[in-house]
Amino acid sequence: MLSIIRRSSFFYITHFLTFSLMPLVGSRGAVLFVFIWLPSSVLWSERGESYAFLRQLPIRDRDVVRAKLGLGLGAVIAYWAWLTLLALVDRGASAQFFARFSLINLLASAWPPLVACCYLGVWRLGARGMTFPLLTMMGVGAVIALGLEMRYFPRRGSAAGLAAAPWPLQVLLPLVGLALFLWLARLGPRVKRENDEHLRLP
Repeated sequence: MLSIIRRSSFFYITHFLTFSLMPLVGSRGAVLFVFIWLPSSVLWSERGESYAFLRQLPIRDRDVVRAKLGLGLGAVIAYWAWLTLLALVDRGASAQFFARFSLINLLASAWPPLVACCYLGVWRLGARGMTFPLLTMMGVGAVIALGLEMRYFPRRGSAAGLAAAPWPLQVLLPLVGLALFLWLARLGPRVKRENDEHLRLP
């Protein structure tokens, strides 16, 4: 399992490093771009995966799914922690920080199910079959993120019209997102097993 995590983590780590530079070089709404970076990590890590080789190893489908989704969830936590740290350093324990922290929490609730859906799509259609849909989604997402960034983050560190959401909502939505992720994770082994022949194709 460590070999699977090691191969896939290369793309997660390199994507995270490039993302982590965005706020440092002037990106004002970097939190919006996580919806692009995470699917990109899934796509390129899966395009380099050899399921034909994995089938020869004494590894259960459940273990493969657990390793890959666990890596994706770890990436979600890393993005959340990095953005929270940057917001705290930039604003301190102020009302502006809590507003940005609220936004991070609300958007982060969608990241785990997004990762799970990307993996399920790859296991259902194959990495090649999901390349165009994911690239299209990332392209459209980039346009939307840039538009929202210019609209709601007109200058560095600002958040026009942004106020902190109620704490129950900030807790409830991430829990709903995590529950959805776990439900999708339970479907993973079956989806992968039913499309095993398809995944073995180069």
